[in-house]
Amino acid sequence: MSNGELIKGILQQIKDNRMDAREGLKRLNELKQQQVPPVEVRVKPTEDTVKLLIMDVLCRIIKIQPDELQEDLSFKEMGIDSISSVEIVRDLNDALHIHMDGIQLYDYPNISELSSYVWNEVQMNSHITVEEDKQQSLAAKEPPAKQRLNHRYEYMNDLISQFSKNNPKPTAQELPVSPPQKAESPAPEPAVSASRPTAEKLALSPVEKSAVSEAGQPLESLKPALTRPSALSLKPLHSPDRRGDEKQNTVQPPRLKLKGNHAEEAASGRAQATAAEAGDDARTVESVAQTMIPATERASSLPEGIAIIGISGRFPGASTTRELWRNLRDGVCSIGEVPEERFDIHSAYDEDRKAVQKTYCKVAGLLDNVDEFDPLFFNISPREAEMMDPQQRIFLEEAWNALEDAGYSDRAVQDTRCGVFVGCAPSDYTKHLEANSLENTAEAFTGTSSSILAARISYFLNLKGPSISIDTACSSSLVAVHQACSSLWSGECDMALAGGIRLMFTPDSIVQSSQMEILSKEGVCRPFDNGADGTLLSEGTGVVVLKPLGSAIRDRDYIYGVIRGSGVNQDGRTNGITAPSVNSQIQLEKTVYEKFDIDPADINYVESHGTGTSLGDPIEVKALTEAFRHFTADSHYCALGSIKANIGHTTMAAGVAGIIKILLSLKSRKIPPLIHYRELNEKIKLQGSPFYINTELVEWPVNKKGSRMAAVSSFGFSGTNCHIVIEEYRSV
Repeated sequence: MSNGELIKGILQQIKDNRMDAREGLKRLNELKQQQVPPVEVRVKPTEDTVKLLIMDVLCRIIKIQPDELQEDLSFKEMGIDSISSVEIVRDLNDALHIHMDGIQLYDYPNISELSSYVWNEVQMNSHITVEEDKQQSLAAKEPPAKQRLNHRYEYMNDLISQFSKNNPKPTAQELPVSPPQKAESPAPEPAVSASRPTAEKLALSPVEKSAVSEAGQPLESLKPALTRPSALSLKPLHSPDRRGDEKQNTVQPPRLKLKGNHAEEAASGRAQATAAEAGDDARTVESVAQTMIPATERASSLPEGIAIIGISGRFPGASTTRELWRNLRDGVCSIGEVPEERFDIHSAYDEDRKAVQKTYCKVAGLLDNVDEFDPLFFNISPREAEMMDPQQRIFLEEAWNALEDAGYSDRAVQDTRCGVFVGCAPSDYTKHLEANSLENTAEAFTGTSSSILAARISYFLNLKGPSISIDTACSSSLVAVHQACSSLWSGECDMALAGGIRLMFTPDSIVQSSQMEILSKEGVCRPFDNGADGTLLSEGTGVVVLKPLGSAIRDRDYIYGVIRGSGVNQDGRTNGITAPSVNSQIQLEKTVYEKFDIDPADINYVESHGTGTSLGDPIEVKALTEAFRHFTADSHYCALGSIKANIGHTTMAAGVAGIIKILLSLKSRKIPPLIHYRELNEKIKLQGSPFYINTELVEWPVNKKGSRMAAVSSFGFSGTNCHIVIEEYRSV
């Protein structure tokens, strides 16, 4: 047997734990001292040995035990910095004869992805060039004492020697006793394995167990349990007196409550039920599309419809969309006086509408339990989570819930072209950080950034589509949905998450709105009513999952509805920067109907912007009437509604709240009542128009084509307007 075969056998025995590493080192050194003709002993690595080597190097550099390694844990979370990354890359280059630089650890940030990349590099550099052959021939003529049997074997010798100098020889009881593992043949193409080989199966060098993450938490505590966040509240992270004898702050920060993370409570039934068996459905997208309603063919040049395949949301009085529908169906108003535990509204209150820097309104629509979050579920340290704007935390949860509602697991969307589009703006949570001298921390820098809000779910799930935060004020989330549709139509992404979020932690927004005199002094939002005296601010978040209709049909996704067309424009110059423009609204709606070949005669419900202001409501109805009249002379067939009567104005989340209301109505085939309506605003003319006010829970009638179709509008006080048309999906 040649020396090369002997060395290979020794190394394999060490790998399989069938030989003590020191005994193997001793035998390797004996072989080196033998005066035998030199042979080429460079063993061709396999994909498995490449991954083993990477894990071995990581254990040595960051000094952790093999069983603490996780393939999906990022190198940053392992505590690898710029210095240690240089060492890791250097050792891998030396051992595998490749040319990799430190940037690769940022592009391929975990063991699984780095292994796939390095294996590709090894395959591309596996052939030995003529020049390398010459160098090896010269090396063969050197004296045996100086000859290197193989650079990789020397690396293992150095690794074992270094350990031997610093650690006593382990007893027999301490040595690994794992049974030998049979090596599998390498896959013909590099790929990242979905399974995780346990560290106990790998013959890795023992190292010190002192792994600590950057946040000071043991690496094991950062393992993301792939279960749905539960609603269990634990006690706050910090006691109320954490600042000792320092000056008491007037603004008390909401304490972050960690949610329990229980694997047995995970519920992902829909995610498991969505995988279709190969060959089970032979229908093509074209044949199924022929069964859609309406039956008439759209022009081939028209953009494909966008299917809404998943939804999730939290709104005042409703922690789920199911609860939201119950409230809408039953005509429930979820507005109430601001509780003291959220913020002190009474200190900012003055019944005089003209009082400077005061509010004449004490009510709002607020979410419950905004201080609860399970950071470890999303692989976030508790310290970082506490510095995060709760808007980031809650949108992250709802984005996950929306994907789960669509039937997609985290693994199903990883590394896919899934975009994220979020309507949002910085909240006043920064005031709580400032009050506690926490505003200038690294965690606060990212935790209060609107751009990071959209990127959180992209980072956590490794989504590769566009990730964009949008602020157009009241139209933000509807514009986000429009942008998501545009991205899908252009081919930038294959699936998208779109929505918005709005939270309040101080009275500032209410005070500022009162100074503009847009809030209701009565404390009731009455869209289109003659007694309407303003809107009400509220909180909310909603997310929808979007896919091209053909892809959704092919993948057998549940389809809540189909976006048939959307558009955005701007008011330009009006009689005030926040004043709406009837002409711009007319032009927008006409453009959407013309561009997407939509006949407004088929639209039998409009979820309006409907803020309950004396100026905005009449302008909106006038614009809708003019736009519809360009296409139809039909009268009183289209109902008007506004979710703001139930939950208030969720501003950045208002548009997606309207979409979710439409989808829930389509699912039930019922139109919920517009509450608080008593008498039509005298400035609104509905006689002879296509519209009527619906004040009862009624069956949603089909249009002339046998379908149900709705439109939703959002008009930002920035002047940015958005209009979207949604149709029922039905297959025969």
